[in-house]
Amino acid sequence: MRYFTYIAEQSFKHLEDGQCLFYLGSPFSRPYIVPDVATESRLRGKLTWYHRIFLGTLIVSQPFLLPYLIQKTWMFFAFLAAVVALNSVVIRILFWTDLRNLSRRPNHVPLRTCYAAATAQHSENTLTLGFSVSLAFVVIAVPMLFFGPGPFVAGLTGIVFFGLCAIVWGYKLKRKRSANKLEKGLVESTHAGRDTL
Repeated sequence: MRYFTYIAEQSFKHLEDGQCLFYLGSPFSRPYIVPDVATESRLRGKLTWYHRIFLGTLIVSQPFLLPYLIQKTWMFFAFLAAVVALNSVVIRILFWTDLRNLSRRPNHVPLRTCYAAATAQHSENTLTLGFSVSLAFVVIAVPMLFFGPGPFVAGLTGIVFFGLCAIVWGYKLKRKRSANKLEKGLVESTHAGRDTL
């Protein structure tokens, strides 16, 4: 399924100098340097299958777990903390052998550079879809604010999380559109110059 492949792709950033970086943490962490295309392909495939299993299980279980989790606020946050911790531990174990053979950058990549690389990897349509889906989840979470303490916390968490996602997607989309306009302007300028010759 393309959805899980796309999630896995977010962990890889290609810089302008051709260097490929692999992130297993936040954009503020020091990424791993991927030496060649074959290694990147192996890591990407492995991460995609991990997301298919882990996130797929999480998504399928939500209709059964959520009614119990939202009854008490602490249960909801305990569940979120457990999922984050489990994901971190499992993914480190899964990639332990691969990471031992990769070197890390001496410092983290500036956030602006990281977003520029991510923007260049995707089309304007893809970024528009990501932005729209994030906004849709924010809208879906809003009604939960009015159904009691448990749903309120779940809804608020969804609004904050997907709201932040929408901001990131919107920023990428804005950069992409600016780059496309600049590229279009350069092409038109080049054609105009040829026509005058």
